[in-house]
Amino acid sequence: MHRFFSALMIFFCSSVFVFGQGMGKKTTVDGQILYELKGDKLSLKAQCENKTDKSLDLTYQLKIAQTDSGNNSVSNSQGGKKELAAHESKILSSSTLSWREGSSITVTLNIYHKKKLLDSNTLTLPVEEEEGKSGKK
Repeated sequence: MHRFFSALMIFFCSSVFVFGQGMGKKTTVDGQILYELKGDKLSLKAQCENKTDKSLDLTYQLKIAQTDSGNNSVSNSQGGKKELAAHESKILSSSTLSWREGSSITVTLNIYHKKKLLDSNTLTLPVEEEEGKSGKK
């Protein structure tokens, strides 16, 4: 009887572990990198949406690395804290850069809650990106 009970407990605990892995987990936040290219100006916005029913205190880091056709590179890192109410969407950071033909850029957004990474997003714009296009990745 003792072995049966032990085996039953092991089975129960392992099934809870297996079925608990990623089942029914909702994304708590959705980070997006929005961009708009107009002429020689590239506008970037880091946006976050709180998908929970409670307020969240978030920290974020936005890294921008740009290289032009002459292999000259520029990098920038921005960060901060924002509080997002339940189901609120907010712009975390924005930046405008010069854009020249032959440029490429990589933008990375990391969003944290209590030092735990909740979402990460990367946007890479190659040379052949069209003017006036906006979107997210």
